[in-house]
Amino acid sequence: MARQEKYVVIDGCIEEGKEVFVKGQPYAPLSADWAEALTKAGTIASADSEAGKAAAAYKAPEQPAGAE
Repeated sequence: MARQEKYVVIDGCIEEGKEVFVKGQPYAPLSADWAEALTKAGTIASADSEAGKAAAAYKAPEQPAGAE
């Protein structure tokens, strides 16, 4: 069963294995417990909420060349 992406990362980042989800990216928690914990921590929000919509519109500043 595929996870539904109904959340958006609003602060920080989430790392799952080799995948990293950063502010503004859609995110599908692995479980309802994980979704609740990340929401309470302020890391994710519902994609339909004001915070979720604002984060989805966020554009990260570009890194200068060679800044890796």
